[in-house]
Amino acid sequence: MISLRQLHYFVTSAEAGSATGAAEKLNVSQPSISAAIRDLERDLGQPLFERRQAKGLELTPFGSRKLQEARLLLAGAEDFAVSGKGEGAARLTLGYFSTLGPVCVPGILGHLKQVFPDMRVKLREFDLEGMARALEKGIVDLGITYDVGLPETVTWETMLSYAPHAVVPPDSPLAAKKSVTLAELARYPFILVDLPLSREFLLVPFWQQGLSPNIVLRTTSVEMVRGMVANGLGVSLLFTRPGHDFSHDGRKVACLPIEDETLRQRLVLAYPASGPTTQTGREALPAIRDCFAARSFQAGPDTSD
Repeated sequence: MISLRQLHYFVTSAEAGSATGAAEKLNVSQPSISAAIRDLERDLGQPLFERRQAKGLELTPFGSRKLQEARLLLAGAEDFAVSGKGEGAARLTLGYFSTLGPVCVPGILGHLKQVFPDMRVKLREFDLEGMARALEKGIVDLGITYDVGLPETVTWETMLSYAPHAVVPPDSPLAAKKSVTLAELARYPFILVDLPLSREFLLVPFWQQGLSPNIVLRTTSVEMVRGMVANGLGVSLLFTRPGHDFSHDGRKVACLPIEDETLRQRLVLAYPASGPTTQTGREALPAIRDCFAARSFQAGPDTSD
C-alpha cells in the first residue's frame, strides 16, 4: 500500500534532484529515501525517475504526471489535518523573489488574513531562477516575482512596473543631481546584486550602451548593497526600492532616476498556465490582485503599469 511518507520522499527527491539532497532536507538517511522510492515504483509498476550518475534523478514522463498527483494528495492530507483544528482552514504556498519579499509580501499576508481569516500560508523564498523552477514544478501555488526567466508553462499578470534607479552615497557628487546617466554611474566603483538572472538583468542597460561597470563588490542582498553604498564603498543600480532612503545601520543613501532608462521590470503574479492547481490558490488569486490594485503596501518609487 502506498503511504504518504513515500509520496513525501518522492516529491522532495524530485524537487531536490537527488535522493541525497532529499535526505539532507528531510534529515533522514539517503538509503531510506532510495528504498521508499523503489517501493513506490514497484507499487506503481513504472519508474518515476531516470537514474543518471552525473545528473542525479530526472523525472520520467510518468514521474512528471505522478509528481503533480502526489503534490495534490499531500496538500489534501495537510488540509484534512488542518481542518480538524479549525473549520474551513486551508493552506496556500506562496513563493516570492527574495528582493521583493520585504516590499510586498507582508502587505499581501495582511490582506489575505482579512479576507480569509482561517487560511494558513506557507512562504517559500527563491532567487529568480529558483522561482521559475518552483512555478514550473508546482512547488508553489502562486508566485510574486519579476517577469524574467519564466517558462512557457507559467502564465503571469503584471501587478506593477519598476524603472531602475541609481543608489549612490549621500556625499557623492552624483547625489546633488536630480538624475544620472548610466555612463555617469559606470565611472564609479559598482556594487552588484549577484543573484542568478538578476545580475545579467541589472547589467544589460549598461551593455546596451557599450558600458562595463567596474564591479568591486558582489552580494545577494539588496539591503547589503544599500548598506555598502551608504558607507561609501561604491554605487549601484536597483529596481526594488524600500519606502525609505536609509540602510540598516542608519546611514543615508541617495536614490536617483536614470535619465537614459530604457528597461523596465514588471512585478508579476505568476501561476501555472492552466491556472492555480489548488482550490486555495484559486481563491487567493483575486484577493492578491485586489491587494496590488489597492496599493496597500509600499511598492517603491514607480508603480505605474
